[in-house]
Amino acid sequence: MSDENRNRGTQQRSLIANLMLNLLAISIDLIALDAVHFANALALRLGVVMPLGLLGLSLLLWSNKRMLASAVHAAMIFAFVAAVVTIGQWANEPYASRYLMVALFLIFCATLLSGVPWRITVVMTTAATAVYVAITISGLTWPPAMRNLDLVVCSVVAGWMALRGRRRKDQQIAELTEIRRNDALLKQSLRQANEALAELSNTDPLTGAFNRRYLDELIDQDEASLVPLLGQGALMIDVDHFKLFNDHGGHAAGDVCLQQIVAAIRLNVRPSCDIVVRYGGEEFAVVLPGMDEPNLMKAAERLCRAVSDLGIPHPALGPGRVVTVSIGAAIAQPDEGLSDAILRADQSLYRAKRSGRNRVLA
Repeated sequence: MSDENRNRGTQQRSLIANLMLNLLAISIDLIALDAVHFANALALRLGVVMPLGLLGLSLLLWSNKRMLASAVHAAMIFAFVAAVVTIGQWANEPYASRYLMVALFLIFCATLLSGVPWRITVVMTTAATAVYVAITISGLTWPPAMRNLDLVVCSVVAGWMALRGRRRKDQQIAELTEIRRNDALLKQSLRQANEALAELSNTDPLTGAFNRRYLDELIDQDEASLVPLLGQGALMIDVDHFKLFNDHGGHAAGDVCLQQIVAAIRLNVRPSCDIVVRYGGEEFAVVLPGMDEPNLMKAAERLCRAVSDLGIPHPALGPGRVVTVSIGAAIAQPDEGLSDAILRADQSLYRAKRSGRNRVLA
């Protein structure tokens, strides 16, 4: 949940609690006030406090105007405090002092728990404390009665303490949010580093193909699987006369040649499921799941043509001769695993090389 949504929920709960408290207090007004003052109290509660509270709740529920909703919320708290203090002046003891204590409680709790933004909270608390002081000390009479000085001092201290507590609370929440944000960033960085490390450990740095270690893990997974995968096709590919290529063209040219060959192979296999592996040196393996033998042979022929179509000149074979590959193909039988298919494909590869190279045998 985002901080904004959490804050919105806090304000909604605050408004609902204050609205319910305002309604429940009517039963106390009925006991504590005479008929005339009860009618006035009812007008304050239902004509001022309730409309502001319902408006603030509506803005929070159905509007994106967050600052307006917070301002209306603060106005409702101010009106609620003013109404309670005013009603307290109309009531006789022991109810009068209880109204004043409830008003102090409202100021303190609203400052700490309402969820209203800090700047609006300062204005709300200051205004509510000021109206509390003005009404309490004057007794709604002229000239002012200048009474309840102890409650005036308490209200100022309570307002100051509530603001200080709210400030510390906001700072702690901000620090906690920053810690969580940094923790999320650290976890993301660690995950990316682990992914990069895993990719490096399973990838051939020269060609970008998977390495022998990745193929061994794939074979282990295949052997550990309780349900065998049907149609596991394997191609073993060897670059023809590659040692002569390196001897005459140099190792740098040989590296470029291997990179071009892998790029051609990748362009001619299914990127979603086929796996290209540098098996060792100039030898490559391609794992093609979900294949039957005719389709596997078509795929192998396509790769063989793709490499020769690159037209990479072979410096050791004379003018017009280009780099080619020999390919052995095999499909894992129902009682075999991937390792068996690779072994038979490797045997077919050597037969293809003995038969003249630049061809596919299964």
